[in-house]
Amino acid sequence: MSDAPSTLDRDDREKAARAVAAGGVAVFGFGVIVGSGLLRTLGLITAAAGGGLLVRGKLAERGEKIDAAADQIRSELDELDPVARAQVVADLAEDQP
Repeated sequence: MSDAPSTLDRDDREKAARAVAAGGVAVFGFGVIVGSGLLRTLGLITAAAGGGLLVRGKLAERGEKIDAAADQIRSELDELDPVARAQVVADLAEDQP
């Protein structure tokens, strides 16, 4: 039940980042139409900031997935006896490039 607010917060942050990026693109477009270098620069900076916020959110989401997978793998390994655990870890090490 505690996952619902964090999911809504994440969605809200993503919507805000998209809005910032879209606003920056709109300001850039308006600056092109008007011929204002200041508006074009401001629009580019704002669009880049919105894109950066989006990337930051996606990387945080990816990190959470990685942490959850690592926790699940550790709990599965903890259920094995020491010999089986060593075999699984050795097998995984061999599979790595």
